[in-house]
Amino acid sequence: MLRTYIANYIRANKASVISLAALSFIASVMLGLVVGVGSLVVRDYLIRMEYLGETPSVTGSSIAFAIVTALCSISIVLMLKSAFDVSMSARMRNLGLLKTAGASDSQVRLLLLAEGCALSLPAALLGVLTGMALSLAVIGAILAMTAGDRVYEPVIELSPLSVALGLLVSTATIVLSALLPAHRLGRISVIKAIEQGTDEYRSTGRPYGILARLIENRIGIEAKLAACSLRSRKRNMRTANVSIACALLAFVTLINFETLSHLSTQATYFERYADVWDVRITVDGAADLGADDSLIEMVRSLDGVDDVSLGDPYKADSEDMFYNIRTESRTAEADVALQLEQRFENTEGIEVVSLSEEAERDERARAGLRLFVDVFASILALIGISDVFSSVLGRIPSRRREVSQMVAAGISRKQIRRMFTAESFFIIVRPFSIAAILNIAIVAFAICASPVSASDFLTNMPIVHIATFTAACWLLVRLAYLLGEHAVFAPAE
Repeated sequence: MLRTYIANYIRANKASVISLAALSFIASVMLGLVVGVGSLVVRDYLIRMEYLGETPSVTGSSIAFAIVTALCSISIVLMLKSAFDVSMSARMRNLGLLKTAGASDSQVRLLLLAEGCALSLPAALLGVLTGMALSLAVIGAILAMTAGDRVYEPVIELSPLSVALGLLVSTATIVLSALLPAHRLGRISVIKAIEQGTDEYRSTGRPYGILARLIENRIGIEAKLAACSLRSRKRNMRTANVSIACALLAFVTLINFETLSHLSTQATYFERYADVWDVRITVDGAADLGADDSLIEMVRSLDGVDDVSLGDPYKADSEDMFYNIRTESRTAEADVALQLEQRFENTEGIEVVSLSEEAERDERARAGLRLFVDVFASILALIGISDVFSSVLGRIPSRRREVSQMVAAGISRKQIRRMFTAESFFIIVRPFSIAAILNIAIVAFAICASPVSASDFLTNMPIVHIATFTAACWLLVRLAYLLGEHAVFAPAE
């Protein structure tokens, strides 16, 4: 009976089924990408620690990656849960009729759960495998770009355990995402099911927020209507709000921390040594042996060398010996560093470092980190924005009834369009405000623990980067509302 019901539902609702399967596939691709990249990053870190002979430990970068991964996974669960909720809630009246025919709560829950898994699980499993394959391509491309900066060659492969973990996480995600709305709808009474199937829009009767009151002074009653409309659909918009808030919080936090880390590195390394050395030779464990006069004479004989000094006052307790070399120009620095690297290429315990090359290498690494932050924050944001599209375009009949009530009350189409614009604005501004408030406290604490002053950070704060990301999110949300406006007004135009 269950198989027959699901088969009949698929034949009668092909568009909805395809949409749900496609969404499950896309979400699972994201999930597979996260799991795959995480597995490869952990493997790369373990190989690097083994090469260096060090004991693996928890680092700030690994914590940041774990936080972003967790936020992404939670958002994917919420997105799929919302998609299942929309699909199941659309048949609210049918569920009420099933209960009038004698179906129990557990039978309705089992029906909805089986239906969700049957429609989404095959696409989800294929999606997670696709995402993990994509992670191999992404990591391979990153390793190809950074080949010149590595002294070891990591193994780019996913273990069977990682693949099994990805499939298990994907299956658990689908089951959990379908179970949450199925459990809620399975307990609903017959009368309430039929009633909610008739009309989704209800006023909460609660006063609208401070933000709406402030904007109402600028654009009028439309802000109040937008706030009330969003509040009436608060449950349906929860996934979008959480995902966009997580995206903005992760993006703003990580970008600010990257900026703070950059300023700290500049203050404690590049600016500190800018007038001390251009090229440095470090001899491991040679501090007790003293300076090597023959090495100093050899360095001074090189073309472009201006001066040679010894030691490092910031590393007074170090057992290494430091030879600080000043050069006549940037070109001379590169030539001297190249000659010394070639001379000590096969000598263990001697390292040659060029300050300019270190700065370029640091900038490349930070560009990669910013790209990583952009990609993962974009994934989080797209999860929330896709839920906005689902909410706006999946409830066109209820929005038409809502608009009809407004038109009957004397609200013009122009005011309704401005209401939609205000809704899209609220969807972005609210989570951005939360992220900004939390970020002020987080960054203030980080500045207190760093050598960077608050004025220096504010001067170099990535405002343009943050504004661009936020504006891009709003434009996509506004696009969803423009498509919704067209669908709502199309029959009357």
